[in-house]
Amino acid sequence: MDRAALRSPGSPCRVLIVDDDRLQLRALERRARDLEDLEVTVVDNAIDALLRIGSLQPDVVVLDAFMPGVDGLEACRRLTSSPSTRDTKVILTSAAMTPDLERAAIAAGAHRVLAKPIDLRALLPRAREERDPIGELVPAMRGADLIVSMLAEAGVDVVFGLPGGAISTVHDALLDTSIRVVTNRHESGSLFGAAGYAHATGKLGVAIVTSGPGALNAMTGLASAWCDGLPVLLLVGDVPRGAQGKGVLQDSSAHGLQIVEMARHVTKLATEVPRASALPHVLRRAIATALSGRRGPVMLTLPLDVTAAAIAPPKSSGEVVLGGRLSESIVDELIDLVRDARRPLIVAGSGVRGGGAPARLRAVAERLRCPVATTPKAKGVFPESHPLALGVLGMGGHLSARRYLDANPDVVIAIGTSLGDMATDGFSPQLQASRALVHIDIDARQIGKSYAPTHAIVAAAADLLGEVADRLPALDGPQPRALEVNRQTLPPSHVIGRIAPQDAIREIQKLLPRDTIYTVDSGEHFLFAVQYLEIDEPDAFIVMTGLGSMGQSIGAAIGAQLAHPHRTVAAICGDGCFAMNAFEIATAVAERLPIRVFVFNDGRLGMVENGHEKVYGRRPQYPTTPLDVCEVARGLGASVLRIDGIDQLAAVAGTLRDCVGPVVIDVRIDHEIVLAKQDRVSAMAPPPAPTPTPTTPHLRVIN
Repeated sequence: MDRAALRSPGSPCRVLIVDDDRLQLRALERRARDLEDLEVTVVDNAIDALLRIGSLQPDVVVLDAFMPGVDGLEACRRLTSSPSTRDTKVILTSAAMTPDLERAAIAAGAHRVLAKPIDLRALLPRAREERDPIGELVPAMRGADLIVSMLAEAGVDVVFGLPGGAISTVHDALLDTSIRVVTNRHESGSLFGAAGYAHATGKLGVAIVTSGPGALNAMTGLASAWCDGLPVLLLVGDVPRGAQGKGVLQDSSAHGLQIVEMARHVTKLATEVPRASALPHVLRRAIATALSGRRGPVMLTLPLDVTAAAIAPPKSSGEVVLGGRLSESIVDELIDLVRDARRPLIVAGSGVRGGGAPARLRAVAERLRCPVATTPKAKGVFPESHPLALGVLGMGGHLSARRYLDANPDVVIAIGTSLGDMATDGFSPQLQASRALVHIDIDARQIGKSYAPTHAIVAAAADLLGEVADRLPALDGPQPRALEVNRQTLPPSHVIGRIAPQDAIREIQKLLPRDTIYTVDSGEHFLFAVQYLEIDEPDAFIVMTGLGSMGQSIGAAIGAQLAHPHRTVAAICGDGCFAMNAFEIATAVAERLPIRVFVFNDGRLGMVENGHEKVYGRRPQYPTTPLDVCEVARGLGASVLRIDGIDQLAAVAGTLRDCVGPVVIDVRIDHEIVLAKQDRVSAMAPPPAPTPTPTTPHLRVIN
């Protein structure tokens, strides 16, 4: 008769583990302390185990198949042939489990076999069922399948990543779902794709990579999501817990590369899932953390034995409820400040992008007749064709915004922005307005970093703007003052075989649909895109300026295209950026994604050369040649075009419109045409040390 059947209901399952690896036994003893339904005893040799089994009366005996003296197979034969112990369930384990060994174990009388390392939960009887609080049977499921089901419940419909042994269980589970799996060519592309998807939708972006180099390759994209406040979940496979610290290949645990410690500096949450029973709760916490407050990335490392373990899913799905109302007096004071201002200004950051905030910003600006400038990252959250639009303030920004700021506004409302140097033209002192600087951000850590606000409000932009709009009457009387976004006027290129960057931008926007989503990389082309694209849609301009990583625009375009399959998505990058992540073009080809990649090719790292010349007075040479953009892209399976003059794009409009896969356009630009911009370097430099006042030296006479 089954010994477990004789136990009183709720009593723990008694397990005897026999293994000559004393380190592994100690690790199992530590883990057993967290499991109330298992009572674990460990013995380091089979002879002692056979002598003690009568007094211990275990329900399950776990035997290492290979031990000195009496091995696990022989001990299993003795146990299953003895009348006093034949009802005991025997499990054979090995780190090198093979089909032949499994057959030998079953022939010796083993109940089943397990590959090392051992998940203690897996020692309970197979097909174990638990009862939920209302008595219904809940079948156990593999940890990896639970992860995938929870992602689907969270609204995830696409994941990015690369496969590998340590994360193979999760990729296996994904085969049984409708979640789309995008296999990138490099893990940084996976993170940029997830970040682009999160940016375009406001939903959770998910990347799944393997341990060791897979996790390390993902760090740049993870840091970029951290700096830009994008909700990204990175799942990293890891070696089994029993193998950690033993010199196993690609061990990312605290005994190896310490990936969690690395990631804690660039995530809202980074942790290892410590055991299978904790998996659903840690994953739920990670998803809630990524999406709440100031959004940002989270990372979980998943030991292989955790994702392979059988666990019962929890009944409750777990909801996170956020929100609250601001004091009416605060809202009224804010309204009165703007109404009474001589020259008010709203500076809108990327925190105004989602949750209905752009429409509320427009309503508030119109009812208060208040001009609006956006930060570069927030370009488009306020329509640039609107009569109250000043355009972009900050790096690559517009003359209209700069001139309005130079005229010293007396009340500035900065909302959803950290007021970093790229958003403020190197910390312009005019933003410290004479009467009031109101700084509103969902993250209290962003307030007061670079300016001294007279009013500091910690709130979500959508919530605050909604409450302000609710307390303002509908627009009546005269229409808002008519402003205009002033863009710099630059000459065309006179170099044969080259086109001026601003002319290329204008032609691109003329050919593509009005609601095209532009993903823009880091470099001189970023300045031209900020300056010359006219963006009216709040989700049509995707940049990741927090970290300023080169090479992110192609991955971001893939994510945005998957998020919005019926809209045109165009990446604008430099030739240096293209060289860093060009192989993601192959990902777009494999996924048949019709992204359009415009490579602004000046044959050099132009922004670095220009900046060096401005600071040091001499120009170094940082060429990107030899690089044939078209040949590289063609080799990756994309359609290609080359543009080196005005009106050439119009001649290939049909290809841009109709090609079903990615098209890469080599735009040969004139590097001599440079956009005038604020000197951020000198603005951030510390003031010169004061010249010491000459003094009469003190003479001391020494006898």
